Formats: sequence, structure tokens, C-alpha cells
Amino acid sequence: MTEETDPQRLAAGSEEPNLLVVAPPGCGKTELLALRAVELIPRLAPNQRILALTFTNRAKANLGDRLQGLLGRERFRRYVAVHNFHGHAAELVLAHGRTLGLPVAELKMPTTKTLRKALEAISTDTASQRSATEVLAVTKRQPLSDEEILAMLSGPGNELARQVELDRILANELHYEDLLRHAQRLLLVDKVANLYRQHYGAVLVDEFQDLSPQQLAIALATCTTSRTFVGDPLQGIYSWAGAEPAKVEAELREICGDPIPLTVSYRSSPAVLAMLNGVSGRLGGGELQAASPENWPGGGAASVFKLPSTTDEASFIAAISEQIVKADPTASVGVIARSGWRRGEIDQAFAGMADVPCRRWDLAIEDPAILDRLRAAVAGMPKGISFEDALARVIATTDPSDVDTLEQVQDAFEQLEAVGAAGVRSALQQFRLRQDDAPIEPGVHLLNAHTGKGQQFDWVFIPGLEERHLPDRRSSSGAALAEEERVLLVMLSRAKHGVVVTYAQTLSGMYGPYASKPSRWLSGLAATATMNWEQLEAHLNELYPKQEAAK
Repeated sequence: MTEETDPQRLAAGSEEPNLLVVAPPGCGKTELLALRAVELIPRLAPNQRILALTFTNRAKANLGDRLQGLLGRERFRRYVAVHNFHGHAAELVLAHGRTLGLPVAELKMPTTKTLRKALEAISTDTASQRSATEVLAVTKRQPLSDEEILAMLSGPGNELARQVELDRILANELHYEDLLRHAQRLLLVDKVANLYRQHYGAVLVDEFQDLSPQQLAIALATCTTSRTFVGDPLQGIYSWAGAEPAKVEAELREICGDPIPLTVSYRSSPAVLAMLNGVSGRLGGGELQAASPENWPGGGAASVFKLPSTTDEASFIAAISEQIVKADPTASVGVIARSGWRRGEIDQAFAGMADVPCRRWDLAIEDPAILDRLRAAVAGMPKGISFEDALARVIATTDPSDVDTLEQVQDAFEQLEAVGAAGVRSALQQFRLRQDDAPIEPGVHLLNAHTGKGQQFDWVFIPGLEERHLPDRRSSSGAALAEEERVLLVMLSRAKHGVVVTYAQTLSGMYGPYASKPSRWLSGLAATATMNWEQLEAHLNELYPKQEAAK
């Protein structure tokens, strides 16, 4: 493939004002967005910038790093702004909320936990809390005023939701869903929308399949000149958060025309792709080819194993991970479970291995970016500063529109206090320093499926291929089941060199051990596996010779 025929390069250089690109896992989505930015900068009007929109702080950091690497620090700062959707919405609300009558100066910004805490303060019934959460989420996916929201909640069965909403308004507080709602309302005001359309000459949207119709409306209203959407419908796993992949894709096809497809994987080995293509094919996707198959030792690895129990499974995964990271200190290993409960014994196994670097992604304090931020901030504070005062100082220096970082900082301080150290400095010393600036640090990473979206690891272990875990017990039919298989696809596609899938024959429940039922997708994965245990063991020993025990 030459540069003139490379679909990635052709898409990046397209003269079309509106562009839709389908980029399956590992096909260079982030690189494409960066190349597109390079092409679009000369087309900007004076004083215009490019807005890059994504969904999480991790995705924002990955995209920002790649853009900066390609453009250089100064051009990046001059021409590009990278936000996640809630950050962009918060910026709109803080800058222009007075247009809607919002008390911006006194407004309390939300975290993802704000609504849950508000519900728990009124009701202890979990079913009622879930119902109210869903009602509020659905209602606020429209550009409605507070008064209109309250009117829609006036019917029977919505008493809890209405009370929480009344309390929120009286407290001058926002819930997470209010950020997008008010941002959409503001962009319906011509004077506000025109300010953003003059400022942003192009918008790049990452992971279009994860857009809700409301988020799509915000992206389209922010910029009307040049709009690029990149993603993969087969990785749509956020319907529970309001994403509507089919509806969004249909609207984007109307705006952009037929998508440009990418079909070459720059991430995964042939062995990983064999397993990935098996799942993708069942979902209606095309086949991916490795960009340089000859560069993968042994063609990579893909295996499926059954273990007698979750204890055996945890020991198995920990032992291989230890062998890999000790023989190759630059290697990264991702242990990705569908749900956190299924990772319990695995986390315990790694907790007992002090010489194996390990990060739990569900702990904000173990996020390298957050830990670096806290270390830098605390270094300039008085030695005896309290946790409360230190937190207040860090929050005061954080962009108020960066609601995700604000939440991570608060969570990190809660986790620091739980360490039981005498002060902030001594608590921070119990967490290891970051060794390099790589997007994924070397070592073991313990995470869940949705958290790992957009990440990549040299090796991936996927435990728990049992019914009621993958697929989840609440998603065993219809559209929900199809989304669970897409979750599996996303998990597999995080792997670069090798992927190992496991299931335990015996699980532990409330009433003791019980026999599990293999996932309905396990046999299909086994049929595409490239190595049995003896072959995998030989492959590992060749790549990662076992270290002799210290005498």
C-alpha cells in the first residue's frame, strides 16, 4: 500500500467539509485525527482553532499527546483545543449560563456521584433510586429548561425524581446530565452559537458510535464549517449512557455521505486478529489484516483455557503476568474483566506481589496523571497541611470546567486519607513514582471492560468467560445481548501481541461454590485460538525467559 492509496492518508487529506470514517480497533483512529488536524490548520480562517472532542480524560490525553507530537507544542497550543464532551459543555455553561438565567457565580458543578448522593439522602429504596435515575437521565436528554423538566416529572411515579430535581434547583447545583442539557440549550441561542462557530473552524469527533443524539447535536452546533467523525459501530457499548449508534450513524451518513472504511490493523498480531475477526464476523464486520504480520514473533498468541476455580484462574494469570513483566520491564499487561466483581481474587493475587508493578484503574490515586498532579501541588504546600486544606488548594488551581479531573482529585484524596498516614506527604509516598511518559505504563493493569476503551496492552487476559458475567446476567437477549458481544470485541481488541481468555468451572456465591456455565461465545473463541497450553508455554519461555530465583 502506497501513501497515495492508503485510506488513512486519503481520509486525512479529504477536501470534503464533512467526513465520516469507520475505523475498527487498532486501525489508526487517533493517528488519522492527528493527520486530519495537520491538513485542516491551513484551511482555518484567521484566529480560528480546531476543536477535538472525545469522551474521557484518558482519551483526551491520548489524543492530545498524539496531536502535540505531530504538530509540535506551539502549533498544538495555538490551533487545537481538546475537550471531552462534559468539559466542553461545562465551559459553555460557565461562560454563557447567565443567558439562560443560571446563577453561574454560585453554581455548584457536578460529579458522577452527585445525583446518587442526592437520591440516597431522600430514599433508601434501591429500586426507586434506579427508576428515578433513569427517568431523570431520559428527560434531560432534551434541551429543556428547569421549569419544563419539573413539568415533565409531575406525573405519578416520579415523586422521587421531582423532589431531587427541586432540591437541586434550590441548591444552585448541577447534576452531570444538566451540563449537556444546558449546553445544548445555549447552542440554540444564535448569538452564543455564532461565537463558537467563529472561534472553531473545524471539529474532530472521536468515537462517533458512543454519541448520544444530544452530544451529536452539540458537536454539530458548535462548528458548521468542517466536521470529521471517526469511530466504529461495532465498538458501540454505551447505550446505557444514552448512546444510540444506529440513529447517530444514520444522521451522520445523511450529513457526510458514505463512510471511508479502514481495514488494516497497526496494533494487533495476526493471532489476536484471528480471534478478533471471529467475533467481528458474527457482528457483521469485515476482516482486519495486520499491517506488518512478519514483525510479530511467532505471529503472536491467542489462547483459551478452562481453570478449576477462580483461585486457580487468579494464580494462573498472576504467574504468567509476573513472568512477562520481570523478563521485559517495558511490557504492559492488561487484565480486563467485564465487571469488577469478577476480578476480586485476581486483584488479591497481585496485591501480594510487591515486586510486580501493578495499577488498579478504578482507583483515582493510581492514575499517573492524577498522582503527578497531586505530588506537584503538595510539594509547594506547608508540611503540616491537612488533607482538607490540601484538597481545597488543588481544586482551586484546577480548571472549573474540567469536571472529570475535579472528581478524580476528590476521589484521590479520599483514597489518600484511607491509607491512614499522618499527613498528605507521607500518604503520597506510599504510591510509586511514574517511571516514564508512555500512555500506558509498563507493568500490570487491572481494569474493567468499559474503562479500557481506547487503551492497548502488549498482553491482555480476559477472565470470566461464563454466562451471567459475559454476557452479563441482565443482558441476555435482544439488543442488550448484541451489545455484550461488542463488549467482548472491545476487550479482545486491546491486545497487541497476545490475548488469553479464561473461564472458571467453579465460582463462589453467597451460599458457597457452584458450577459455572461457559459463556455462549467461548466455543467460538476456542475455535480461533492459535495456541494450546504447551505451545503458549513454549512461546512465553522463548520471549520471556524465566528469571532465576535469587540465591
